[in-house]
Amino acid sequence: MKTIILDDEKPAITILTKFVSKIPFVELILATTNPFEALEVLNTQKIDLLLSDIEMPDITGLELLKSLEKKPMIIFTTAYEDYALQGYELDVVDYLVKPIRFERFLKGINKAHKLYKLNNAASTATKTSYLFLKADYKTVKIALDDILYIEGLKDYVKVYTQENMVVTRLNLKGIEEKLPLEDFLRVHRSYIVAVSKITAFQKSNISIGEIDIPFGNTYREQVMRILG
Repeated sequence: MKTIILDDEKPAITILTKFVSKIPFVELILATTNPFEALEVLNTQKIDLLLSDIEMPDITGLELLKSLEKKPMIIFTTAYEDYALQGYELDVVDYLVKPIRFERFLKGINKAHKLYKLNNAASTATKTSYLFLKADYKTVKIALDDILYIEGLKDYVKVYTQENMVVTRLNLKGIEEKLPLEDFLRVHRSYIVAVSKITAFQKSNISIGEIDIPFGNTYREQVMRILG
């Protein structure tokens, strides 16, 4: 499970990071005291679980959760018991009161993992593996696995596949909304690439085989974080 730890106290982050390191099915993406750094990652990546404090100086954990369009599973970690009812009203996975014992932490993580597996099983069963796009006065079916990259040109996009190229009347944002976030990455205002087809990347471009695709400054931090 891809996980973020958010707490305004560094000792709490140290403890939670140590706990997480003991659990093989949890992948720590970010541990931070900055809620806005956490928000940026939550809005640009698919995060499965958020371990968040509630009382923080700039924004509370409850306010942060309410602000998210796509909410991950959340476990609140807090020194205050008063928020328990509000937390459960927001359908949080668990509510851990500090100081947190590892055994209690593990119970919450196992509960989240069970939900994660159930959600993945459901999404796998219903996940679309293709797109239908209008091109040349007909509707064509394109397998997502065949897509290399997509180029935006005003009100049109070019979809490059392993076999050919399809032009359809659709803007880049419109086609981006049809693609699974975990498989495709917006790297430029004019380009989306299939993550699995990336063969190399440098400071300012991504390679898919012999094709070089630029990534813009707006997307640089996101690209480098995802690609490492």
